[in-house]
Amino acid sequence: MKPDQGTKNLINLNTMALLDKLLVANRGEIALRIIKSAKKLGIRTVAIYSEGDESSGYVMLADEKVALGKDELSSTFLNIDRIMGIARSTGSHAIHPGYGFLSESSDLARACEENQIIFVGPGSEILELTGNKPEAKQLAANLGIPVVTSHKIEFPGVLSSEPIEFPVLIKASHGGGGKGIQLVHNMEELAAHVEQSSRAALKYFGNGAIFTEKQIRNARHVEVQLLGDQYGKLIHLYERECSIQRNHQKIIEEAPAIFLSPQLRANLLDAAVKIGNSVKYVGAGTVEFLIDESGNFFFMEMNPRIQVEHAVTEEITGIDIVAEQLKIASGLPLSFMQEEVSIKGHAIEVRLYTEDPAKGFAPSTRQLRSINFPEHPSLRIEADINIEHLAKNQFDPLLLKLIARCDDREQAINLLRNSLSTLNVIGPETNTKFIENILVHEQYQQNNISVEFCKNNHETLVHYIKEQFTSTGITYLIALAVAKGYLENGGLSESDPWNSLGYWRSTPSFVPLAIDNYLYRIQINVNDKSNTYHVWNGTKTVFNAVFCSENSIEISIHGLKKIFFYQFDQQWKLHVVHKNTQYHIVFPGLLKHQPETSVLPSIETAEETAEITSPMHGKILEIFVKENQLIKKNEPLLIIEAMKSENKILSHKDARIRKIAVSVGTQVADHMPLIFLED
Repeated sequence: MKPDQGTKNLINLNTMALLDKLLVANRGEIALRIIKSAKKLGIRTVAIYSEGDESSGYVMLADEKVALGKDELSSTFLNIDRIMGIARSTGSHAIHPGYGFLSESSDLARACEENQIIFVGPGSEILELTGNKPEAKQLAANLGIPVVTSHKIEFPGVLSSEPIEFPVLIKASHGGGGKGIQLVHNMEELAAHVEQSSRAALKYFGNGAIFTEKQIRNARHVEVQLLGDQYGKLIHLYERECSIQRNHQKIIEEAPAIFLSPQLRANLLDAAVKIGNSVKYVGAGTVEFLIDESGNFFFMEMNPRIQVEHAVTEEITGIDIVAEQLKIASGLPLSFMQEEVSIKGHAIEVRLYTEDPAKGFAPSTRQLRSINFPEHPSLRIEADINIEHLAKNQFDPLLLKLIARCDDREQAINLLRNSLSTLNVIGPETNTKFIENILVHEQYQQNNISVEFCKNNHETLVHYIKEQFTSTGITYLIALAVAKGYLENGGLSESDPWNSLGYWRSTPSFVPLAIDNYLYRIQINVNDKSNTYHVWNGTKTVFNAVFCSENSIEISIHGLKKIFFYQFDQQWKLHVVHKNTQYHIVFPGLLKHQPETSVLPSIETAEETAEITSPMHGKILEIFVKENQLIKKNEPLLIIEAMKSENKILSHKDARIRKIAVSVGTQVADHMPLIFLED
């Protein structure tokens, strides 16, 4: 079969009218994004969802919805037979795979072709070629386009006979998104990571094939957006820069890439279009390049799907890429020519993830309780968040995408900084302050960046992620807790937790507070509301509190005002956020498991603690050690899977394994003991 046969099949399946019904084989913000564009075009939609997503925005907006249950990914969003069965039973004429999951699956595309259902994307044979990264590189090389040197790995670890020039990246042959990538510096490291990388590739992309790719130091990552119809017309929508990455995953993208010279931009665009034309590409796709410090560019891969970062291209071109995908799949030709595509302004997207930078970016699986969505005419938010339905996301740590489009890069950066400062998420820890630190970094503002920016500036970027507990900071949190308990609504209600403490009857009173697991015994005076104060550590602090809204309060001390947002949970723990830093306040007198005490608990250092605890909710995927085994500091102990990521837990000291409290498959919670050590 010729490479364009899949395209011919699509043409035969379509008329010159739009699709009637579309099954969206994805979830979250991309599913919501697809459904919105489909509705604007008058296309009916079908959503599929797993347990916990029943009240998600994409499910509620779809015309029909089908439950998948609570099974593993292999039985839900990665199950081609099940998805095809749902498409047939609902009378769906097309399937849109979104990104991730089965978006690059030639098997799904082939199943669609065999069942006379339109796959919104290129045909199966094009997917087989572009979806296989090593083969796509060979295609580019045959076209005379420079490529990054790579070598196939035949699992379980048989390398090609050609010599490998280290350092190299281990990558999935049939995947993307930076998932599972490992940087190794020698043959020993390569052999040690092959199995985990292959397993990750199989889990994320349904195929365990992996390969190595030479690392280009301090490279910049630039990609070109393509659109091709079924009649041979292929155009570009210019480029995006995706150099700001952490652990090989993009976190900030922008368009256009203003560091490019006119000639280098022209060369990149020409190379991308040349690759697309060579396979007669149909739909939306992205050609990705690395550019070294000397300005040489190298083809890296082609992603035959919509990208997470497509919004920045939409913002600078005014073209709805998802709508164009649906029109192309319907058999309609592109409605504009290359010369009609122009750039207006500058757009930057930041990805906010539910991960904790203070814990090595471990996934944070606490329920989302509150978020303040900023509003601005030049700001776009892509998210599927339902605050009324506090569900945990078991699939992806991506919380939302924030996109700013302004006249220039500096204005876009400033808009994002201002918008992020008001976000104030209560619930999971996020990378918000990490992103804020990037945006204010001198090198980023001067556009002096590379894919190694985050690694090279790690200490600077994570510094002050969690503000240290200074006396000044503590006084505000104590004042907030006292105000919330005693001053709101003119006093205590019968149901107020502070009422049951009993301290309010005396003047002054002593109140125990636990702030982020540190205990404080506070003397307070609230009977005279013109002179409210608290005494901690021998220091008297007079404060004024103003309740601004249902869940926000302004605390003023010595004329300096700070606004806090807060939420109570069902255990009467007070969750507080100020400038995107969260604190958790507990009233120990109410909690049986945390008795009152007038002294701070002893705090063990990392070297002293005799147990390894889980930094997240998740599942034990692999255990590397045995009981009575001697281990070294930083030695891998086990792997916890959370949010589709594998998280390696390391030993914090030299020790002996006394007891292993979990086994492979165990579901673990945050702070749950995993391994007990002895010197």
